[in-house]
Amino acid sequence: MLKILAVLAIFVGFSHFSLADNCPVEKNVVVCYYSSWAVYRKAPATFRMEFINPKYCTHLVYTFAGLNLDGVMDTLDYHNDITNGGYKAFTGIKEKYPCVKTLLAIGGWNEGSEKYSLMVETEESREYFVSRVMRYLVHFGFDGLDIDWEYPAHRGGIPADKENFVKLLEMLKERLKARKRLLTAALAAPIGIISDAYDIAEVCKHLDLVMIMGYDMNDANKTSAHSPLKRESTEHTNRPTVDAAVQIYAQNGCDKKQLVLGIPAYGKSYTLADKTKNGIGANTKGPGKAGPYLMEPGFLGYNEICESLVQAPWTTVHLKNNAVKYSYNEDQWVSYDDAETVTVKAQYAKAEGLAGVMIWTIDTDDFHGDCNKQAYPLLFAANKALGRL
Repeated sequence: MLKILAVLAIFVGFSHFSLADNCPVEKNVVVCYYSSWAVYRKAPATFRMEFINPKYCTHLVYTFAGLNLDGVMDTLDYHNDITNGGYKAFTGIKEKYPCVKTLLAIGGWNEGSEKYSLMVETEESREYFVSRVMRYLVHFGFDGLDIDWEYPAHRGGIPADKENFVKLLEMLKERLKARKRLLTAALAAPIGIISDAYDIAEVCKHLDLVMIMGYDMNDANKTSAHSPLKRESTEHTNRPTVDAAVQIYAQNGCDKKQLVLGIPAYGKSYTLADKTKNGIGANTKGPGKAGPYLMEPGFLGYNEICESLVQAPWTTVHLKNNAVKYSYNEDQWVSYDDAETVTVKAQYAKAEGLAGVMIWTIDTDDFHGDCNKQAYPLLFAANKALGRL
């Protein structure tokens, strides 16, 4: 009897891995970032795990874990992630969708940079971190780790971060690859940060996918598009673009088949200094008013934007080279992506031979379909443009 049980246990184990091993190789990936804190948002923007549609995603990324005082990965919200089973429910999606890869992201803007700089500073501290990462991923059933350190050598970091980041990735890759786990990273798009933070060729050598954060590239005090694909013909500035970032990574050692183009499901907003001056480059008094769900000045989810566009008399302008739209109403101004601009960006990714696109984040898309004829208009547009639908 014990022998039979042992054989069954081995069979079950192999069957689990064989399902993953037999999954088709995706020519165009769609990486879906999920904000775990979206569960706390005001209805109808409250986002529950069952709202995720894995058919639209090749990779699902749970955000965020962080670093604790010992310099190892730990939950940032024990109640949500552990007590309420957020981690387990997320990785449990694979029971029905075994080919979807589930990753856990560590870092994010709010985590800062300095404690990551300290973690990578010595071989001992790196080894201490890496040894516990593998246990953490295995325990909760994640298929891999996504590093979102914003950014090496910036925000309290030191110049040595650039080299130490590579050493960390090399150590992580060796450990994760042995157990068939993925290693990815979300990397900056502005050229100045890229130069300071990354030894591109060495970083890309150790990553399965490179998520280019093609957003938050707007000016602080003047209206501007925050996710410009290319420059408008009328632009005469050196403002960064997503295309410029893609080319820098590709020309300095990244295989384009590793690069994933980041697309925002949110907009950056301003309060105009003069409501009659509402074009690109207009002076502002500060961030735009907070929306009803995210409640964050200067930041509007696409679900908030599309709802407001229906309810109020906004004027919308399409910046075709930027592949961005902006809208204004009285003294409020916001730049954002919609299904039309997402389509253009996904088509660009496909034409450039990139791995695909990623969406930050699916919980700020119109996931109920309240403003559109179907749920997830941005995510749907990306999939359709990539030929996945």
